[in-house]
Amino acid sequence: MAKISKSYQELLQLVNAINILSGNKEHASSNMKGIKKLQKIGEKLKGHLDAYNEKLEDIRLDNAHTEANGCLIIDEKGGYKFSKEGLKKMNKDLRALLDETFEFYQFTFSNEGIEAYGFLEGWVEGLTFPEVKQEDDFEEIEEIPVVSL
Repeated sequence: MAKISKSYQELLQLVNAINILSGNKEHASSNMKGIKKLQKIGEKLKGHLDAYNEKLEDIRLDNAHTEANGCLIIDEKGGYKFSKEGLKKMNKDLRALLDETFEFYQFTFSNEGIEAYGFLEGWVEGLTFPEVKQEDDFEEIEEIPVVSL
């Protein structure tokens, strides 16, 4: 197993993809092996997701608006209130958190059932996909004539 680094943004994208595919009953019934492997991956990443959520809550708490004595100001639903400056700083801190990396050991599975899941590249050892090249669909236009009324 190879040890690699991934960002929290990549983690959230992976978790979203796993949740979408696992929640699609039609897909799940047609690819049970793949779904079971995705669920195992999700279980093993739970600790990293929990660490992200703790850091996220710390950022929200650190930037929440407080009274002069340090007491939190909360809204009627129990959520934090933010000053304009606090909200700006929180957004900056959240972007930095998404870019933050963590290390983990790649997962080792047979490719059966997950061979079409390109979002797993780098997460699962030995799973590679061809590089997607985007080509311009537009032909070069010499000049567009100007029409006046």
